[in-house]
Amino acid sequence: MIRIAREAGVRGVATHLKALGPHVWGFAAALATRIDRARAEGVEVFADQYPYTASATGLTAALVPRWAQAGLARRGGADRIQFRYHDADRSIEGRTLAAVAAERGLEPVDLAIQLVQAGGAGIVSFNMSDADVEYLMRQRWMMTSSDGDLVPMGRGVPHPRIYGTFPRKIRVYVVEKGIIDLADAVRSMTTLPATVFRISDRGALRPGMAADIVVFDLGRLADRATYADPHQLSEGMSYVLVNGQVAIDGSTFSDVRAGRVLRR
Repeated sequence: MIRIAREAGVRGVATHLKALGPHVWGFAAALATRIDRARAEGVEVFADQYPYTASATGLTAALVPRWAQAGLARRGGADRIQFRYHDADRSIEGRTLAAVAAERGLEPVDLAIQLVQAGGAGIVSFNMSDADVEYLMRQRWMMTSSDGDLVPMGRGVPHPRIYGTFPRKIRVYVVEKGIIDLADAVRSMTTLPATVFRISDRGALRPGMAADIVVFDLGRLADRATYADPHQLSEGMSYVLVNGQVAIDGSTFSDVRAGRVLRR
């Protein structure tokens, strides 16, 4: 990514940057060093991350064809892989690959292959270390992202980042752990991404900007979504305005749809 950014003269964004898998835990400093070196050369390089130690993907992408056993190891093992959804058999959603395999008298890799043949399954895998997540979070070029998708409320057992990313970063990594301060956390969610993606009328509070404003109660701000029960909205929003229109007023959601897609 850095080489492409350098040679093409474009911005490079290492999106949802992580050290994935026990075999590379501790490599966060190496990742940061490479990005810092490139930036010192004048290459525009940034990154984003979500504040969780588990990732989410499809079973096929995670385990096949790297040969399946190697895929299991990279994701932390069968007991660290949890099913998000499997349309052919909803009963496995929220359970681990190890537990379902044991129940069916199968080796985890054999069950994985069966599920892929049955149409695949979405998974959450617990494959990162807290130390790496925290190290990368401290970097000034690190944006916050959810890497989430729009899952209908109540469908499957998706990654909690869909609901909790931004409140969680502030609650856990600012208030509870003190990894970064509040100003840096807010910058990583607002001004920095607006700057990186050249969105000139958003990311700051000043005259002439789009009035996308979040007012939150730091004492109440918290993510409620968990890996076992992810379909829960976060708490602590006092007001949310989108393009100057009130979307949330206390605990009341308005029916105003003032957002729009931001196109290049």
